[in-house]
Amino acid sequence: MFDIRENLKTLPDAPGVYLHKDKNGEVIYVGKALSLKNRVRQYFQSPARQDPKVRAMVSHIAEFEILRTDSEMEALILECSLIKKYMPKYNVLLRDDKTYPYIKVTLNEEWPRVVKTRRVLKDGGLYFGPYTDAAAVNQAVDLLSAIYSLKRCKTLAFPENFRPCLHYHIGRCPGPCVGKVTSEEYRKAVDKAIAFLKGNSREVIADLEERMYRESEALRYEKAAEYRDYITVVKTLAEMIAFHNDMSKRDRKRKKEAMEERPTARSLSRTESFVSTFVPLVGKAPAEGRPLRVEAYDISHIAGTDSVGAMVVFTDGKAEKKAYRRFRIHTVEGADDTASLQEMLYRRLRRGLAEDPGFVPLPDLILMDGGKNQVNAAEKVVAAMKLNIPVAGMAKDDHHRSRALIFRDQEHALNVVPGLRRWIPEIQEEGQR
Repeated sequence: MFDIRENLKTLPDAPGVYLHKDKNGEVIYVGKALSLKNRVRQYFQSPARQDPKVRAMVSHIAEFEILRTDSEMEALILECSLIKKYMPKYNVLLRDDKTYPYIKVTLNEEWPRVVKTRRVLKDGGLYFGPYTDAAAVNQAVDLLSAIYSLKRCKTLAFPENFRPCLHYHIGRCPGPCVGKVTSEEYRKAVDKAIAFLKGNSREVIADLEERMYRESEALRYEKAAEYRDYITVVKTLAEMIAFHNDMSKRDRKRKKEAMEERPTARSLSRTESFVSTFVPLVGKAPAEGRPLRVEAYDISHIAGTDSVGAMVVFTDGKAEKKAYRRFRIHTVEGADDTASLQEMLYRRLRRGLAEDPGFVPLPDLILMDGGKNQVNAAEKVVAAMKLNIPVAGMAKDDHHRSRALIFRDQEHALNVVPGLRRWIPEIQEEGQR
């Protein structure tokens, strides 16, 4: 029998999610906490301090379960997922999926806008979400519209002598309604907003910093302070968007894996495709009975801080999730991806050479997220450790999409090499996930 009092004593002082259950084991409430120890204990203190709704819920709690997370933000995302899964009756405010807002870029319109919506339609628009924090969504919509001077009105057609709205007159809209901006110029601004929503906050922050310094040098300090505040908000929103995008990618990946795990006659052709694509880069086929092992490395961080490296492993075309590793970067200050990649690769190879069970065997091929600079940096690490492992780089275009493979100072476009076109985007996406 579950002893609530005894289990309260074992609660960790760490962020996470808690699930309250009734005597039948049904989840009746899901909540998040910065400190599970403090938050869960509050439910079982003096009832006089609780409102009627909480007292009613507590009277039905027969047991609870906790799930630890690495941060409060991750707890928020997990809470959202579990509420949607269990639909607990005491989570009144989050019972209906319609309460979760999305951010929509109205690409179905001639002059796209960034708007908040609670409905996802097949209308040609680009949707991001769902998000659990409606206030943050409102802030993101207002921020992107302000930074990139995007159209805010719903008007789709502008007849001759059309009178522009207040946003145009106060400088918050470029005025497509009166022909003051070309569609090409406007679309560049929209693309920057989309890049941010996809997780690329660096360009937005760099753009804002440039504007801030420009205004400061012109002694327009009030305007410079406005951009400074924008930067603070962008960093906060970037964290929220990064976690939500990560969760969305995980959901898509799980669905994809579920499909791939179904036995089909095509699984052998997948292995053949993988081997035939990468053996030419390795220089030779692996020994009899040994699979071809390719490892890819990527770095992620939020606004230049908290850098984390990811190592993903593919053997004969199969993603070996048990072999994945994550590295917290210790020796690099700021957003130096190249140095961070070097630290991660050195630590991985060192442990492999020491025959650490979690890091053997060594890879047949190393793929770095990036171009020539990242490849050269990795090759220096491999050479310093007296290893003979080929290194290639997975380069992206301006829209953060897989573009080419960099190998031995030559660039191989993915769109002209079928094998690379199939495998590089998948491996790259797995590393980012």
